[in-house]
Amino acid sequence: MRRRYIKKNIFLMMITLISAVALSSCGEKKAPQTTVSDPSAEKLEYIEPQAQDTAVFLEYGERDGSVKLMSVDNGRSYTVSINNLTTFEDNYGKVSVPEQFEMGMIVDADISVHAKTLKSLKQDPDAFTKRDVTDFDINMNRGVFSLDDGTNLHITENTLIIKNGKKVKAAEISDSDVLLLRGIEHELYSISIMSGYGHLRLKGTEFFTGGWIQIAGIFKPVSDEMLLDVPEGEYDMIVTYKGQGGTKHVVIERGKETTVDVSDLKGDLVKNGEIFFTIKPIDASPVVKIDGEKVDHLEPVTLEYGVYQLEVSAEGYATIKERIAVGAEVANIEIELTKTEKSSSSSSGNKASSSTTSSSSSLPLNLSGSSSSSVAGTGSSSSSGSSLSSSSSSSSSSSSAGSNDGSSIVQGSRIYIDAPETAEVYFDGIYKGIVPCSFVKESGTHVITLRKDGYETRTFTITLDNSKENETYSFSALQEE
Repeated sequence: MRRRYIKKNIFLMMITLISAVALSSCGEKKAPQTTVSDPSAEKLEYIEPQAQDTAVFLEYGERDGSVKLMSVDNGRSYTVSINNLTTFEDNYGKVSVPEQFEMGMIVDADISVHAKTLKSLKQDPDAFTKRDVTDFDINMNRGVFSLDDGTNLHITENTLIIKNGKKVKAAEISDSDVLLLRGIEHELYSISIMSGYGHLRLKGTEFFTGGWIQIAGIFKPVSDEMLLDVPEGEYDMIVTYKGQGGTKHVVIERGKETTVDVSDLKGDLVKNGEIFFTIKPIDASPVVKIDGEKVDHLEPVTLEYGVYQLEVSAEGYATIKERIAVGAEVANIEIELTKTEKSSSSSSGNKASSSTTSSSSSLPLNLSGSSSSSVAGTGSSSSSGSSLSSSSSSSSSSSSAGSNDGSSIVQGSRIYIDAPETAEVYFDGIYKGIVPCSFVKESGTHVITLRKDGYETRTFTITLDNSKENETYSFSALQEE
């Protein structure tokens, strides 16, 4: 009985095991049979999830192979990885590399969401770029960024503000900054603070009072207690008085005050400089006058250190009038004349050209070096010297630096500055007193500079009309350094 019971149990166990194996085998064969028998299954393709986003380019991480972007829709920042299949294009559709993308650029990103990988990145072809913006007004409460040409752009808290490669707040933008704007249509997505202004204080000016100072396109009479707002950069500053004076190399840092003692430029002997002219076209037969006197431009012209009025005219060509500041032993001037029939179209199509062809109010030429320089007259001009390039390139923002020459005194009217109290007031770089104070009103565009020891120096641009009404200004408090 016991053997029969054991055999029976073994038989049942074998039947159970065979059934399990059989069921398992059927299960393995069933899945592929179902897939093959479904005709629609053969047409299905797996599509990797992806997304398209218009964003602001933030950063390229070369070490970890990543790109950081900020979506323009919600201001959200995110990082995606790149690989050998990632493509980069500029706004013309040409192949590019990630190193060519700048912080603040508007881009179109094609992203593999699940893999968090960037498939392609290209500059948005519809995005605008406005460079060298100096005249603007920001109203964050209304969300309006206004330009001097009447254009209004929409600015929000998500608009990226870039300063020294870092994200900052809109309050960091100063009236004297030079900006780079990027956006689409009327939406402003990024603002890059490209450059700003520093402050130049002169010492030892008693030797040059009544003379002239020229730096970075700023051209002003020398006075005691001068404080000038100068675009950041390196310049050759010229200070002259009745043939005496010279040049000093000056470095201006943004937001900082640089003091330069010019007393050592006063010499016992009158100094002279030689000017060499190159005038094109060579068959123009030009007439060159300096301070109204005709000179032979084919020969070197010797002048005492100082400031002169240069006039170049030729039949059939537009007349060029510029001030020149002589402060070096040798300087070259290259002038390219433009025919009069083209002058109207050139001035209407080239804002920089029209601004440099104003006669008595033009900026001076910097003749402080022996390298070649040029006169930026109507039409095209070229410069092979760094000194003049600095002067000419600053012309668009020179009004912000206090180089206004078209002002006139309004008799019987005054400007009152009520705040911030105890701050020093400089009007176009000339010291006027301690707040509260008042001084004679002059029509035109001017620069008010407020300074106080231990506080950040601030600059404001104001425009005064020629009415005989007094005007009162109260500026915001200065911030401690």
